[in-house]
Amino acid sequence: MTRLVTPSPPTPTPEDEEVEALLRRMRADDREAAATFITRYGSRIRRRIRWKLHPRVRRVFDSQDILSTVGRRLDQYVGAGRLEAQSGGELWALVFRMASRAVIDKGRVFQRLHRAEAEDSPFARQMLERLEAEPASKDDTIAHALDACETGSDRQILSLWLQGHELTEIADELGTEPAIIRKRWQRLRARLQVALRHEARG
Repeated sequence: MTRLVTPSPPTPTPEDEEVEALLRRMRADDREAAATFITRYGSRIRRRIRWKLHPRVRRVFDSQDILSTVGRRLDQYVGAGRLEAQSGGELWALVFRMASRAVIDKGRVFQRLHRAEAEDSPFARQMLERLEAEPASKDDTIAHALDACETGSDRQILSLWLQGHELTEIADELGTEPAIIRKRWQRLRARLQVALRHEARG
């Protein structure tokens, strides 16, 4: 009878150990550890941001500005005792989610939603009602909308639209036809309205 041998877990690298040490300090509300993490691993976070963006879209977003936003949000999490990551992997996952959400500037989102017209109006009103009801320091509504997107391309369409870009501009940024973006936006907008309604009931 053949015995199954359970492989040994991979040996932690020095970097893994450093991240775990910083995480332990952050979980003890050490904001300096959060700043150290961002300083030490900022280049990796910026690479991840740029890699996730469509090549044509990268020039629209400043990865350094996004990194600064991630740093502020991580500092807020740690300072408020809200950091729930239990491992280095969970910390990285949280930071990368923050980076995805930081692409969106909330002030510009309000401007965009207030001036939305015609078919975009119901979706804009729905977003505005939720944004105006949540604390200024949180971005749960935007985060939920981004999470409801099924593909990376949909997330980029939503991100650009929320930042004030017209559909023709989005098509140009993504290197495709305006008619294609218009159809995709119509489907995406309808799906987001359903997702936001379900989330509100939950």
